[in-house]
Amino acid sequence: MINIETKPVLQSAKLLEHALFLILLTLMVATAVLVIWTILDVREVGQMIATSVGYASATLSSSQGYALSGIALTQIFVWIAVILRGKEIFAALGAGDAGSASIASSQTARLLWIMLIWGIIAQSLATLVTTWNFPEGERAISISLGSAQISTIFAALLATFTSHAFVLGAALWQDHTEVI
Repeated sequence: MINIETKPVLQSAKLLEHALFLILLTLMVATAVLVIWTILDVREVGQMIATSVGYASATLSSSQGYALSGIALTQIFVWIAVILRGKEIFAALGAGDAGSASIASSQTARLLWIMLIWGIIAQSLATLVTTWNFPEGERAISISLGSAQISTIFAALLATFTSHAFVLGAALWQDHTEVI
């Protein structure tokens, strides 16, 4: 199936698959902690998230805390989807299945673009929710384009180019196996 020179690549793919599994576990623990913390002290969670969007002095209601927690959980769920697809890439590469790696890579690229868009929307929603009870004229909606968004753009571009390379590689591999 795959010749012996690719053994280090296959080992690296397995190692990266395991690393992504650990990241996935970390995200799941973060999700559980956020849910439990929201149940126990929704205002504290809301205050923490409000501080992260630049409104440390905001006094929040419980409904605002739940809304902010929901926004943060949605962000985590999108990251979980990205990590799951990334894990599939390396599992397929470890198994020598270029076609499945190609499909998972394309899905990962799309999810990273979704992550970028959702990250920008989530920031805007979080500032809107945080300032909702402010007096008229003090409410805000912000659009954030910082290092996190720029990093996500680079990751999405890299994943998009990589997915195209995987598609071409899978096609070449299929041609190779048909010739043999």
